Amino acid sequence: MRLLAGVSALCAGLAMGCDARRPEPAPASVPFPSAGPSAAPAPTVFPSPKAAPPRGLNVVLITVDALRADMPWVGYPRAIAPNLTRFAAESVVYTHAYALSSYTSMSLGGLMSARYPSELPRSGLATSAFGDEALMLAEVLKAAGMKTFAVHGHVYFQGDTGMRQGFDDWRVLPKITTLPARDGHVVDDKLADLFIDGLGTHGRGSERLFAWVHFMDPHFAYARHEGQERFTGAVEQAVPPGVPLGKIGQDLKNLYDGEVRFTDAQLGRVLAFIDQQPWADRTAVIVSADHGEAFGEHKSTFEHGYTLWDVLTRVPLLIRVPGLAPARIDARRSHIDLGRTLCELAGVAAPDSFRGVSLVPELGGARPPQRDIVIDMPYTDQAPRRRALIRGDDKIVVTETEEQPQVFDLRADPGEQNDLGKSDRAAPLRSAWVEVDRALPDFPAPRRGKRKY
Repeated sequence: MRLLAGVSALCAGLAMGCDARRPEPAPASVPFPSAGPSAAPAPTVFPSPKAAPPRGLNVVLITVDALRADMPWVGYPRAIAPNLTRFAAESVVYTHAYALSSYTSMSLGGLMSARYPSELPRSGLATSAFGDEALMLAEVLKAAGMKTFAVHGHVYFQGDTGMRQGFDDWRVLPKITTLPARDGHVVDDKLADLFIDGLGTHGRGSERLFAWVHFMDPHFAYARHEGQERFTGAVEQAVPPGVPLGKIGQDLKNLYDGEVRFTDAQLGRVLAFIDQQPWADRTAVIVSADHGEAFGEHKSTFEHGYTLWDVLTRVPLLIRVPGLAPARIDARRSHIDLGRTLCELAGVAAPDSFRGVSLVPELGGARPPQRDIVIDMPYTDQAPRRRALIRGDDKIVVTETEEQPQVFDLRADPGEQNDLGKSDRAAPLRSAWVEVDRALPDFPAPRRGKRKY
């Protein structure tokens, strides 16, 4: 069992207000895996620090709904994201980044508050609204004098979610649906238009800018796009390794890959616009996702939400900072760190309520230390409480309605096909999980609806 001794490392990883230390950089370099013509060039793992990373930057956050971690820059064989692959070649790429949960409301609520979703004041619904007392990232940056702007095309953001707090300009597309072939289902081209318009308007001001867009079209249900490549047949290799898809799953994955290609084209427009602006060299750009997507890698598991498999919680994370060299970082990291990271890039002090550790030192070349990863699924009207801990390569998932936890060795079994919950590896990992769980309080949200789980 590859466990860190004691629980002190957990406390460091979860503590509020702590910063990563800067040990000597590692001399080794590791190239990206080859993935044919769509693969990114090979940056180093840890670029040698030449200067402190810049501060006082504009920050542009781009999230994509349901974007899986298996992208071309980490070896996926289809060229489904040429624009993001070029962007990855200019960025620090995290190959093992994790969202805070496996569906939009909890994942993005946690990201924007830099807290775990179960500890946030919330309604108890799966599409939860968060209480005004939860301090959000945009509030912090606005109070520091930054202009704050967001664009959304998800039906969730049409309501009062609590995540609008702190935004000067909050735009949601009208007539949004979740049904293919309906007006309003395909939204990412419109989102790109609206986001580019807002960047152009707010970028002309004297204030620094925090801008966020959440692209939507890789979310189920999938539509075909005129003029976009249609993918057919099975991919050349199974992703995750050793987990071939059934026909239904592969057919859906083919449609999904087409949606990703369409969204990538819209992202390319946004990135090209940013690069053409006079403020581009003073702007950090972060690209990630709220969760992944399942295609039957696990029995009866499709789409996303409710469970905490890696295909649902592991996401891309690309961070481009002016003046910093591209790099690949394989250490496991969580969205819990993004609040402090974005604050430091903006030159703004993070509030004490923000959990996590700023990634800025390792973006500049510090050796990334190992830290625990916590993935958090609060109880809702649609699912029981689940919480996962990843320590090193060991993962445990504990569900409130199940007596036995699930345990996986992610190095030997990245597809999570071999549950070790009954083995002798489970007991020490369960003890570690208990300590982590005690350190993260649950907000007493109401138990709502008729729970059928």
